[in-house]
Amino acid sequence: MIIDSHTHYGRFSQWGDFSPEFIIDIIGDCVDYAICSNLEGIDSLYLKSELDCNLDMIRVAKKYKKLLPLAVCQVDKSLDIHVMRHLLTEYPQFIGLKFHPECEKLPATSPKYDKYLELAREFKKPCLFHSGHIKSRFSSPALIYEKAKQFPDVPIILGHLSTGPRESHKEAIKILLNSIRTESATLYCDTSWIDFGTGNLEDVILLIKKLKNTPKGDYTNRILWASDAPIGDFNQSNALYRKNLDNFRVKISSYFNDEELLKKLLYFNVRDLYGLY
Repeated sequence: MIIDSHTHYGRFSQWGDFSPEFIIDIIGDCVDYAICSNLEGIDSLYLKSELDCNLDMIRVAKKYKKLLPLAVCQVDKSLDIHVMRHLLTEYPQFIGLKFHPECEKLPATSPKYDKYLELAREFKKPCLFHSGHIKSRFSSPALIYEKAKQFPDVPIILGHLSTGPRESHKEAIKILLNSIRTESATLYCDTSWIDFGTGNLEDVILLIKKLKNTPKGDYTNRILWASDAPIGDFNQSNALYRKNLDNFRVKISSYFNDEELLKKLLYFNVRDLYGLY
């Protein structure tokens, strides 16, 4: 069993024009499920409302059972938190919430996130944040950590472990380690865009080594494999997707010689986080 913890579809995105069928074709039979959000509520040229983009996500997930939906949160655009409450109440298929501080140009520390995170706590939904460069004014892992500390019982995922380069990844790893040491937040990360296109997985291996050997023990349960498909030209065909997944499996298996670890990264961690039993 394999679950890709970070994918999308969406027409007229700044990254491309991605139909639901496109992401289904890309993942093919490589994975069993893919956690998915709708870019039409994040960065489309024809941005849909919070309600409409998420209702469309439900429609798509009903048609394509491989896609497990995240509810996109338009923190700085939606005028009524009751819209998201309605979505989570009426559509329990949403397994978590998706935030993109960079696209919203809204710092992750803003109090505007609080009502959404209160809902996440109430409905027991993990939250996937796009995390950008460590120096980003909007989506730095440091800013997300500050917000996560206000909601320590809400699992918050640093999507991409920041968007690089290596020094940014190292700082994000320090943040993860500090959150574990101090028990000040429940932070996870996904591996999408780390070492993208290089194949060497140098920073992914560093991340695993650091979380495997914390002073409090093995915390590799906080790492989720992800692709961010179809964003990035290295993600935009089934052949490339399969190549990247196979490379991850080979590199991690050969370096750590631990098949149980690989199973955790590809399936068990995301299963346990989102309660996908």
